[in-house]
Amino acid sequence: MQVEKSVVYLGYSSFPYGLAEVQKIILISKCLLLENNKVKVICRNGFHNKSKSPGLTTTGIFENIEYVYASGSCYRNDSFFWRRINEIKGRINEFLLLKRMKKKDGYFYAILSTRQFGSVLYYVLLSRLFRFKTVLNYVEYYTAFKKGKFQFSQKINDRLFDRYAPRMVNGVLPISEFLIQHIEKVAPGRKYLKLPGLTDFDKYENVRLIESEPYFLFCGSASYKEIIFFVIDSFFLLKNNTACSLYLVVSGRESEILEVKNFVSKQNNPEAVKFFSGVAENTLYSLYKNAKALLIPLRPTFQDAARFPHKTGEYLASGNPVISTNYGEMKYYFEDGVDMLLADNYDEKQYAEKMQFIIDAPGEAAAIGLRGKCKAYELFDCKKRAPVLNEFFTSLS
Repeated sequence: MQVEKSVVYLGYSSFPYGLAEVQKIILISKCLLLENNKVKVICRNGFHNKSKSPGLTTTGIFENIEYVYASGSCYRNDSFFWRRINEIKGRINEFLLLKRMKKKDGYFYAILSTRQFGSVLYYVLLSRLFRFKTVLNYVEYYTAFKKGKFQFSQKINDRLFDRYAPRMVNGVLPISEFLIQHIEKVAPGRKYLKLPGLTDFDKYENVRLIESEPYFLFCGSASYKEIIFFVIDSFFLLKNNTACSLYLVVSGRESEILEVKNFVSKQNNPEAVKFFSGVAENTLYSLYKNAKALLIPLRPTFQDAARFPHKTGEYLASGNPVISTNYGEMKYYFEDGVDMLLADNYDEKQYAEKMQFIIDAPGEAAAIGLRGKCKAYELFDCKKRAPVLNEFFTSLS
């Protein structure tokens, strides 16, 4: 069967294992593969930890997606000197890999998955040299990120990125209506395709229900402490927080996780909260599948208005009810009490009321969860989004 298009991922150096960005790379790649395209992920440097990701090779195929580490190493070297050497090797070999792609495939597309404005500029210049099309994966409004007073260079980078990166590329894959409005302002006429959180529903086919205590579940990074504290405070506002536990699947730095644990320890019934970290994918899906409800509150901020958390689709695919707030992308897709539970405001008391509903009306809650799954399947399933995504790339030719 003849390959329709060749697509390469550039700018991200953590594949095939990682958090939301890696999952999005995998899911977009699956969409493209379903339409008979060829996909390759080029990681310039390696940043994996050998103890956490043993046996990872510098070249390979993961779920039919080809990948290569241009530096020759997929792990982060402890030596500052060798890290600099690997960076140089990565740049040179990445350049040569793109040159070979041009010679072999003739015409190809590059998806830029990076937050760094300098990297976008570099890849756009390479696209002029090798005559390939560039597509920006745009998932956050970086200017809105909180930064420390000494992060001046990051502030400049984020402003340059948000203002100019959408102008420089041939197409954009924004994740939200907020980012679409931003693109239309800073890059009028630029082609774009809204691509919210994709989900592979097939991964839930073999996840079984098991006997367990009733629990709410939140999954996220400990760097979002404000949201985690909000969830904990809401949970302890329940009429009886012994009727249902709170499971927190938290990743991130040990110091941040410890801060969350200390916050829990100060509550009246800290034993009602259970922590999980370093959870395998199958175990995580089982936790989703067996939860009474899954929690994903969004704040009334530019940052949360611009993003669409990847785990939203995974939550919904479990078939269990999801509790969020009526901000950002949620209000464009879901209706409170129909296919999701949405608190009107980012308010602990209102959020706790939605959690209490899960306990008081389990039958209605289950029906909302099933309707949410059906809605998510229509909106976010890879197989359904693949033809639209493929047509978008074709339109850039």
